[in-house]
Amino acid sequence: MSRLKAYRQQSVLTDPGEYAALYDDLPDDIGRLCRIARGLIAHYSALGGSRPEAERLHEIDSRYATVMLRRILELDERPLAEERRLNKRLVGCCRDLTVLLVSILRHKGVPARARYGGAAYFEAGYFHDHVIIEYWDGERWVGVDSQLSPKDIRALNIRFDPLDLPADQFLRGGAGWLACREGAADPNRFGLGSQSPLRGWPILVTETLLDLAALNRRELLCWDSWGMAANSLGLSEAENKFLDNLARATLDEARGDEWASLLQDERLRIPPVIDSYSPAVSPEDMPLRVELAPGIVTDDC
Repeated sequence: MSRLKAYRQQSVLTDPGEYAALYDDLPDDIGRLCRIARGLIAHYSALGGSRPEAERLHEIDSRYATVMLRRILELDERPLAEERRLNKRLVGCCRDLTVLLVSILRHKGVPARARYGGAAYFEAGYFHDHVIIEYWDGERWVGVDSQLSPKDIRALNIRFDPLDLPADQFLRGGAGWLACREGAADPNRFGLGSQSPLRGWPILVTETLLDLAALNRRELLCWDSWGMAANSLGLSEAENKFLDNLARATLDEARGDEWASLLQDERLRIPPVIDSYSPAVSPEDMPLRVELAPGIVTDDC
């Protein structure tokens, strides 16, 4: 199967299942689709200017498009194109906006995929952990930040088109890893913000693994962890060089045939049960042990 054909097909995570018909009347224009997604999902860190009520924070772990769509309709049963009030939107994050848009585009037959990495535009001099969508426009892969609203663009003084992200504004996981390994960037400038302790090499390793998984149509949660990410501070130089090769492969479309075999490596293979460090869970209860659907486990890349 060609990679473009594969990216037209739903994954276990993006498959809308019984809700697929909800997509039939949605527009094709990517900008309009981004607006629709923002009208359905509110970022958990900024819902109404503060974190959502505790009983709804668990929605950020919905994981599967079917679960997300079910909850969206429970909150407001109107067609998806109708914008919801803030408190009637699914509580999610950049990954959920991306998964919903990937799901819609694949339903329409457009090759689409998620990319994990660091965005340069949320905080000056810092690459904030983030997820975007890429879609094939017939000639190239176009990066899109669906989270950025017109208000965000003004507030952040963004001077580029979020529907066609410049490469230097969003570093795919492997690009951030290599920049730090080569001394061109500071690993402590990658993470969840300059005031967060969640930064550095653990974030870079996790983003690189998540990006590889997404290239293989495993669009996991930003806080999922497995394999080399679980021991990211204790890697040997041989393991670092292994990740150097992995990073270069994920950034090179010509090496796309390697992506599936890389995810089959025992150091990267997604197991049936993974650790998840959900923001919905108190630190003393982490990590969560999460059982994944069989189609996510690395056995059929």
